[in-house]
Amino acid sequence: MKLRDTVDAYLAYKRALGMRMESEGSMLHFLCRTLGDCDLAEVSTDAVTAFILVRGGLTSTSKQKTSVLRSFYRFATGRGFVESAPLPKIEPLYPPTRQPYIYTAEEIKALLQATRQLDAPLVPLRAVTARTLLLLLYGTGVRIGEALSLSLQDVEIANALITVRNTKFFKSRYVPVGEKLTRHLAEYVEIRRRVLPTPAGESSAFFANRMGCRWSLSWVEALFCRLRLAAGIGRDCPRDRQPRIHDLRHTMVQHRLLAWYRTGADVQRLLPQLATYLGHVDISSTQHYLPMTAELLHEANIRFQAYAQPENFHAQP
Repeated sequence: MKLRDTVDAYLAYKRALGMRMESEGSMLHFLCRTLGDCDLAEVSTDAVTAFILVRGGLTSTSKQKTSVLRSFYRFATGRGFVESAPLPKIEPLYPPTRQPYIYTAEEIKALLQATRQLDAPLVPLRAVTARTLLLLLYGTGVRIGEALSLSLQDVEIANALITVRNTKFFKSRYVPVGEKLTRHLAEYVEIRRRVLPTPAGESSAFFANRMGCRWSLSWVEALFCRLRLAAGIGRDCPRDRQPRIHDLRHTMVQHRLLAWYRTGADVQRLLPQLATYLGHVDISSTQHYLPMTAELLHEANIRFQAYAQPENFHAQP
């Protein structure tokens, strides 16, 4: 059986289960272009190893490639298309998983201040649009792709509600919005409707350029890098490990959890609700957004002390 035919059968099977397989599909199709029109059984371990390497070395992308290939060959061997998987026998030592960057409240303010430099006569609303996008990402924790996919009709100011459509898991969900953020969104919508074109009516992009078209993810990521540098935010590490715009989602979750601890809320009861709010299929996905920071550990210790030694805790001045 041809490699490309097997890849197409695998992707069709996964998509029938409700998975998008966009990045995985691109990766496997790139493998087909790299190896040419060969039979599945002709794919060698050396060829797979060369494909896994990125510019001759191991990166986080290498780890992702290995995971995709492992799943693909599990499908192929399980159906008898090939006898064994030509993956490396010894698992390579990949770089450590990227740790999310948790922005401080001061850094969030610095990012918002940095949007002022985006003002320019030929690009109306770029500064206010960037500021609104950052506020929405931090205030709601929606994914950057979900935010950029919003249309004018999806933002209901009167109901303080956002409709996120066709998300990562082919589902739509409602996202309630706080009072302060709702006021800012209302101000932005009024200016956006007045200044920028709406070529598709209410289906027009919420975050739009001067032509009324949606902001692209690649352009927003480059813009965010510019804002991050202007705000003086960064890590002492390689360029590909610097804070990302996606880390605003991690930050929102961390700050929400800290607020719950400090107000004495029932965190265990609220976590499933947070998972639903974030659009996760289960709470295990949300746990990825809960790395133990010094602040979180401090609040958890206070909570445990109050539980384990209530008499001593309440007796403290």
